[in-house]
Amino acid sequence: MSTVAQILTRAQRQLLSGTIEARNKLSASVSSTSTSISLTYDLNSIREGAVVQVDSELMYVWEVGAGTKTATVERGFNGSTAVSHASAAVVIVNPKFPKAQLFEALNDELMDLCSPMNGLYDVKTLDFNYNSSRRQTNIPMTGDVIDLIEVRYRYIASDYKQVNNVTLLRNLPTKDFGSGYGLQIDSLIPSSTVRVTYKTPFTRVRLESDDLQSIAGFPESAEDILVMGIQIRAVAPREIKRNFTESQGETRRAEEVPSGAVGGSITNLLRLRRDRITAEASRLNRLHPIIIQRN
Repeated sequence: MSTVAQILTRAQRQLLSGTIEARNKLSASVSSTSTSISLTYDLNSIREGAVVQVDSELMYVWEVGAGTKTATVERGFNGSTAVSHASAAVVIVNPKFPKAQLFEALNDELMDLCSPMNGLYDVKTLDFNYNSSRRQTNIPMTGDVIDLIEVRYRYIASDYKQVNNVTLLRNLPTKDFGSGYGLQIDSLIPSSTVRVTYKTPFTRVRLESDDLQSIAGFPESAEDILVMGIQIRAVAPREIKRNFTESQGETRRAEEVPSGAVGGSITNLLRLRRDRITAEASRLNRLHPIIIQRN
């Protein structure tokens, strides 16, 4: 079991490759609305125009007081969310890969991995009472459904028989089908408890403390794919910055790190990610084969 924070730390650690970013600590707690922060150590690289990260929030530094070790900041900078922070929270100066950016990349990756092209998914089950007098019946599902895996009905307590000739109906009128989903059963089965096993997309996470397995439904065996996807999404846009005209003035960027070098650095990651997705999709399909015989 892994939390979002653990995955972000793993991705960030590999991205930095041993680079230590300048840091400090808060000397007092900060509310979600305060525009002044107090630091524990000398400000050093914390100066006007810098960006600091506390937990997952980014703050733009407007003004500093070197003697008082304080800084006037703009909260929730660059799309991050302003929240309260505890005393002694670590302050990262000009982070190369902000946590807010990595968090956003993680959710984008969760949605991408369950697309038809990649073919990963979560598996859920649902039990409901089926009335045999109705050919089409509402399935009390919430969220999206990719496809059915199997449908069984309770014959006796120790025997749930497979149901064939089943069709998943989508976008039905909610006045007749509360969830908008329906199950059309063209096999003769009695009124009984029906269990539906189905594929569903992964769920977006909201907090760093969220568990990827219980909240997002993401398989533990595929966590390395998530880490690689975050890294690719974090590094790929840096080639855009590299190609800004004003960035060419630095000798090292212009000559030692030629155009395309940043984008090329993720080529092996892209290849490895594709191979791992293929392997994980095969594993899931072997564990959960679709066994419904359709019309």
